[in-house]
Amino acid sequence: MIDSTFDVRVYSIERRERANGYTYKVVWKVGAKKHSKTYSTKALADARRSDLLTAVKRGDPFSLETGLPISHSSKAAETNWYDFALDFVDKTWPHSSGNTRKNLAKAMTTATVALLRTTPQFEAVFVRTALREWAFNTKRRTNPDEPIPDDVRVVLDWVRRNTLPMSAWEKTEKVDAVVTALGTLLDGTAAAASSVTRNRRIMNLAMEYAV
Repeated sequence: MIDSTFDVRVYSIERRERANGYTYKVVWKVGAKKHSKTYSTKALADARRSDLLTAVKRGDPFSLETGLPISHSSKAAETNWYDFALDFVDKTWPHSSGNTRKNLAKAMTTATVALLRTTPQFEAVFVRTALREWAFNTKRRTNPDEPIPDDVRVVLDWVRRNTLPMSAWEKTEKVDAVVTALGTLLDGTAAAASSVTRNRRIMNLAMEYAV
């Protein structure tokens, strides 16, 4: 379920002068956060502002994640990232080599931690281990002869409840957070170029699957 609010304010269009003419910026506030979208023509900006005002007058709730009316969101946007990541891993697992599976689990673990709503209440290393070794390991997660340990299950259940929906990928700051995490080692230093390239390739495949 997307977090939403009726506390919305739509501002007047801002005209900005540029070297080659003008741009028109639509600004609105949802809850405590401002959102904006810039257009090349006033007609386009007027249309967006009109859509927002119509939603406000209609009494539509607005998403706190995207800043847009819930009525504008697709069901896919409400999908939990963690659930999507599990689905993506399961899809690729049968056709992947052992090394590819290992790299996939690492990338999905890093992205998932970056997309949590709040700091985990467990040891960071335990959260990463639970994700990498169990959640994003299809064989172990689905093995009826070796059920997921109770302490690991508690962590994974918490992750599912606290992971952002897919609509988070529409927010620049969230995408930047994931990209930064994928290019950074746990000690805060930059990852090797080969690792960054591999992680970005994995995320590109995940986004293609999402679309």
